[in-house]
Parts: sequence; structure tokens; C-alpha cells
Amino acid sequence: MTTTTQLAAWWHGLAARERAMVATMLALVAAFAWWYGLLHPLRTLRDGAEARYDQAAAALLAVEAEVGALAQVGTPATPAVPGLEGMQQRVLDSARVAGLAPSRQRTAADGTFGVEFDRVASPALFAWLGTLADAHGIAPATLHVERADGQLRAEVGFAEVAP
Repeated sequence: MTTTTQLAAWWHGLAARERAMVATMLALVAAFAWWYGLLHPLRTLRDGAEARYDQAAAALLAVEAEVGALAQVGTPATPAVPGLEGMQQRVLDSARVAGLAPSRQRTAADGTFGVEFDRVASPALFAWLGTLADAHGIAPATLHVERADGQLRAEVGFAEVAP
């Protein structure tokens, strides 16, 4: 006889009152297992996740406030806007300091100034552009970059900013 057959025979051998008591007891054990085995751990996990979320949100707000304060402290009030000659001088001086030598430079009558590099490494070029923006407040108006012999060929144009 199999276990299922033995269990069925035992169940049918019980009186109706005993079957009701056993069924009620099994239902209570199942409810206990459901509560302490599944619902209670899930609620504990949810409460912990809510607490971690609240801490992370508070930390994010604190960091954003500190970043805002640092941004206001670190930036100059209003950088002096150079004229075309001053801008050209700052661009060329900063290129020289960065170790870059423009192949060509041009000045147009409409207030634009451009420099060209025939062969330049990308880290050096983009570091120089970042330094120009950070230290001098000068950003290129146009930028054309293409690969050439494992390096870059770049044309960088600057426009005079009206005061």
C-alpha cells in the first residue's frame, strides 16, 4: 500500500467530528506558516527598504545642497569678457601651456577667431578645451574634429562675446 492510500484509509476511518478538528488544525497550521513564513519576512524587508530609501533621499538632499554651496563658492562672480585680441591671446597662451601648437590661426572681420591643429592627441585637445572653459570662461563656438593618422585633425572656432 502506498502512503496516499494509507492516508486516505486513515482519513475515512475518522469520525466526522475528528475530521473537522484535524481540518481546522491543518488550516491553523497553514495560516501560521503563511504569516510567519512569508508575510512577516516580507513586511520586515519592506520596512527596511523604506528606511534605507529615506536615508538615501536625505543623503541626496544633503549632497545636492553641498554641491550648490560649492558651486557658488568656486565660481568667480562674472569673468571679464575679453575683447577679440584678449581672447586670441588667452587661447594661444593656454594652447602653448597645454603643449599644443596650432598649425594655422585665422581672424575674420566678423569677430571670429579660429585655430587649426593638423595632428593632436584627443586627451590633450579636450583637456585644453576644458581648461579654456574652466579657467578663462572661453568656450568654442564651433568645433570640427576628424581622425587623421591615429590622431585628430581639429578646427576650433571662437566668437567674440558682446559685452
